[in-house]
Amino acid sequence: MITDVRNLSDGTVVDADICIVGAGAAGITLAMELLGHNLKIALLESGGLDFEDDIQALNEGDCVSEHKVDLTWTRLRYFGGTTGHWGGNCAQLDEHDFQERSWVPDSGWPIEKRDLERFYPRAGQYCELPSDNYSTDHWAEVSAEFRASRIPVTGESIGEKLFLKSPPTRFGDVYRAQLTRPGNQCTVYLHANVTEIETGEDVSQVLGLRTRDLDGRSRRFTARIYILASGIENARLLLLSNKVRPNGLGNDHDVVGRYFMAHSTIRTGRALLTVPRSTARFYGLDSWASRFESGGAPFVNALQPPYAVQEREEMLNSVVFFDESYEGERAPGFVALRHIMKQIIQGRVPDNLGTDLGKVLADLDSVAKALYARVSGDSQYRALELRYFAEQAPNRDSRVMLGADRDRLGQNKLVLDWRLQQLDKHTILRTQQLIAQEFGKLGVGRLKVDFDNESDPWPKAVDSSAHFMGTTRMHRDPRHGVVDEHCRVHGIGNLYVAGGSVFPTAGATMVTMNIVALAVRLADHLIGKFA
Repeated sequence: MITDVRNLSDGTVVDADICIVGAGAAGITLAMELLGHNLKIALLESGGLDFEDDIQALNEGDCVSEHKVDLTWTRLRYFGGTTGHWGGNCAQLDEHDFQERSWVPDSGWPIEKRDLERFYPRAGQYCELPSDNYSTDHWAEVSAEFRASRIPVTGESIGEKLFLKSPPTRFGDVYRAQLTRPGNQCTVYLHANVTEIETGEDVSQVLGLRTRDLDGRSRRFTARIYILASGIENARLLLLSNKVRPNGLGNDHDVVGRYFMAHSTIRTGRALLTVPRSTARFYGLDSWASRFESGGAPFVNALQPPYAVQEREEMLNSVVFFDESYEGERAPGFVALRHIMKQIIQGRVPDNLGTDLGKVLADLDSVAKALYARVSGDSQYRALELRYFAEQAPNRDSRVMLGADRDRLGQNKLVLDWRLQQLDKHTILRTQQLIAQEFGKLGVGRLKVDFDNESDPWPKAVDSSAHFMGTTRMHRDPRHGVVDEHCRVHGIGNLYVAGGSVFPTAGATMVTMNIVALAVRLADHLIGKFA
């Protein structure tokens, strides 16, 4: 059943067995897993079934770091959450991502990869993956074209990591009917903006959740178990709930909001390679143009330094993709065109449309050249750029905080201070050197680099990939983490957290499928508790 809380009277109290805050990948997965276990589930969503400007504006916040992150548009506030515009590339975390590494401060999970192994197949089903086989050799056998296009890396300095492609699954569309089927004991509550987690004076149990709509009316939700599944908002809600504990809930050791991580992504340098034209397609993430094409491969391959090399070079985990680039694509007019198309693909009206169209019209020669080069594939205009996609080292000073400005609900807006370290830069530059050496050894070409000195400042083009992790990290010791190995907030018996915010380290893979696997694991744990 779907209920819009705006149709409930001010002051209404709703009771359930399990209350889930956030209807994105984690929240919807949890609700789906809990169906059929005689549990009354309340799934709370801040937005409605479709995009709404005034609700989306609740994402607004301030980024005070050198490298900026868009807090408003990287996340979506409606049923299905940010799966409404995710790219769909999926791979498991590597085994060593869970291990403590001596050269990576604050690394190590309180669980091992084997603790997630049995949940990955179910996560792959939720993400509608075409297979559960991540072997590059397997896909080389299946696809003759990939076999002919595959770069024959040795595996000594550079290996491979394969990503399977989701359609991509829009969780709100795909799972709405099952969640809202009459009689299944799950109710989706729309426009339920949670503003406070209520506890008693000893803060040992959550007593309820307070919600507010944009008109100021309030409702209260009570349950036996509460789960926060709202990404970066998890930390914000814990910090906002400060009536009993001035620093917020789960924050006795000042850890909530800290250790914010993203995947540092940068396109730098060009690969001058003698490889088949199709190589770029098998090693490249989908571009805005390829979304209009059909018949693509169900996977993408990436180059990756093996763990032994990461350990020897004292670097983080990283992978490298290719981006097919054409003359004219870096011109202001074509950049503006890409900006317009990206927003249309995400299902929203382009902002600054007039300004961007003006740039396109003022730079028609470059736009026409770039479009011609892409359509024709003319090799004289074509080049391969390398896209480095790297794990970010945990950093206590990289954090989200509450700002002084308030949103329409009267809540303090987020402030983000995203801090990269020297180890992050070392990882990308050392990966670049290893790739260049491997290409030279194989005789397939060379790299023309733009960024090659660790003493140089970060290029302005470094990006967060919109993969927000950390801020409620998992650790057995409450001095170093917010949740335990079962994702329960330390010291609070019935409050759990799901999503990328519990990741202690980021790995070098996309987050959604791993978030889903952790959500399936949490649901399995809770079902066991109720049983």
